[in-house]
This record gives sequence, C-alpha cells and structure tokens, in this order.
Amino acid sequence: MVKIPLDTICVKTGVLCPKCQRKIDTQEIRDYEVSVMKELLELEESGLRELKDAHYVKSVLYKDMLVLVVKIPRNSDALLKKLSKELSESLKVKVKVIEHTNDIRKIVAQLLSPARVLGVNMVWLPDGTQIYSVRVLRSDERLFPMDKNSLEELLHLITGEYFTIKLE
Repeated sequence: MVKIPLDTICVKTGVLCPKCQRKIDTQEIRDYEVSVMKELLELEESGLRELKDAHYVKSVLYKDMLVLVVKIPRNSDALLKKLSKELSESLKVKVKVIEHTNDIRKIVAQLLSPARVLGVNMVWLPDGTQIYSVRVLRSDERLFPMDKNSLEELLHLITGEYFTIKLE
C-alpha cells in the first residue's frame, strides 16, 4: 500500500482523527493534499499495483499545476508519466509527478522536462545566501510547463532553495 503521512482510514473516509486533524491545522499537510492522497490510494486499489511500495512525500499546488513528489523504489519513468496522466484526469488539474531525490539537478530536470537543462550551478551571494542558477537553452523556453518566474517560485516551494532560470 502506498505510504502516506496520514492514517489510511482517515483519508479514505474523509473524517480525520485528532492526530491527522492536527497535521492539517498546523499546515504540515495542506487540505488539497488529502484529496491527492485519496486519489493515490484509489489508483492503487483500481489496479496500479506499482504504487504498492511508493511513498508520498508532498505535493505543491501552484497556480494551475500540481507537482506531486513521491519516492518509488524502482525508478520508472513510465510509472511517473502514467500516474501523472491518471491524476490529471481525476483531479481536473495539470499534474507533474517527480521522484523524490536530494539531487537538485535531477529535481530541476524532472520539473522542466521536456526542456533540456544545460547546468545547475550554486551561486553564493555577498550576504552569504545561496541561489541556484539553472541554465536552459533559449529555444527550449517554449517547452516549459509554465512561465519562467512561476517555475522559479515552484522550485522554491518544492525544495526550499532559491532559483533563477537563465536562458542561453
């Protein structure tokens, strides 16, 4: 069964126990994430058995796009694409499913796909903060799932780091 941060019974029924309700109240889990978790459980029950060992990490709803971050033991791009399509149909919003990793470059590449990422560099600013500079071909800008500034903000919401996308 897909592992989720809330009790399975609470998510399936929609009636939250005090422990799960506390996670919602403290904004550890957002309201829309409950419906995403419910859809994941329903997809697994309806035949998507590959989700059996998956771990829900988080989802971020930004403008008209939902980014779902999951851990999948056997890396399968086909599963991520299938999951993205199924969730898009059921949630009625554009969904991008990416695999959880600590590799910033891999997260950026998955989110900007099908655009090609030339490089991801860490830039240290004079005040001591760091920002990631993502280099992408100018011709690939049309392949972005949303505008450049929105992607920078979305990357920040997913990773907690700051980004700037540079077109070359």
